[in-house]
Amino acid sequence: MKVLPLSLALLGGLLSSRGEEAAPQWDVEIPVPISDGTPSEPAPEPDPIDFKVLTSNTRRMDVTESPEMPDLPPIKGTINVTVQMVEDPGLPDPPPPLPATAPDDPAVIARMEELREKYRGMELVFLSATVHDNSRTLLRIYPNGKVEGQISAWTNIDFNHFSGFSTYRIKESDGTFSDRGMLMGIGNSDTYRMRQRLARHGHDYDEPEIPLLPDLAVSGPSFVVIGGETNGEAMDTLSQVHDLYRKEGVRMEAAFHAREKARAERKAYLLANPPVPEDIVIRLWQREEPKGK
Repeated sequence: MKVLPLSLALLGGLLSSRGEEAAPQWDVEIPVPISDGTPSEPAPEPDPIDFKVLTSNTRRMDVTESPEMPDLPPIKGTINVTVQMVEDPGLPDPPPPLPATAPDDPAVIARMEELREKYRGMELVFLSATVHDNSRTLLRIYPNGKVEGQISAWTNIDFNHFSGFSTYRIKESDGTFSDRGMLMGIGNSDTYRMRQRLARHGHDYDEPEIPLLPDLAVSGPSFVVIGGETNGEAMDTLSQVHDLYRKEGVRMEAAFHAREKARAERKAYLLANPPVPEDIVIRLWQREEPKGK
């Protein structure tokens, strides 16, 4: 494997190999909460509706539903499907759309000026991350989602830690800032299990060639570019995500472990209490014509 002779790309690794932290190039942060596995607040239950049933027909049906998690068995069972004709319950009409705000409204003008002064908008960054043994990640970054200008690099960051949020913010020295929305595809590889699995079938494991990278815990985030465009948006993104981890990595890792813990607890609960499919009731009515029409 050929490693590009790029001083900027190698700088983090070379400094880190001497126990020094690479100087950040970007002032970056995560402006939103990071998902830590805490369930969202449930939506409020709507007020019950007193339906007057005119006719009702029930049938039994065998169903198979997708599980809550991909590594759980499907949800199977026999349910009642009931179709009811009911009287018009007289539900209120949906509210009309809000009137359009005049473009010359002073409040609108002031808000637009405030946004122009500080906020430079959002751009999308496209990343592909393959994490090996939760310690090394092969990154591919595509500027604007295009193959042209892409960059590939190995990093000593476990990019599973980037899966709890989707936006990071870049702040400039003049007080302005812009956001980056991350569209990341991620996969994980356990080299030991892969090696054992292939060996059982008489095959050798073609291990990836991972360049020497310093220990993250000792020397901080580092990367080595192995291909692609080294002067452009993709290189900027590569530097940004490493500076982001330098600043927010402890918070990101803690949230990742909290998500994994919550997932394991939820999985154990579902295995101990297998869900069953719920009965379905479908209600139909002839809506009365609104008065005055």
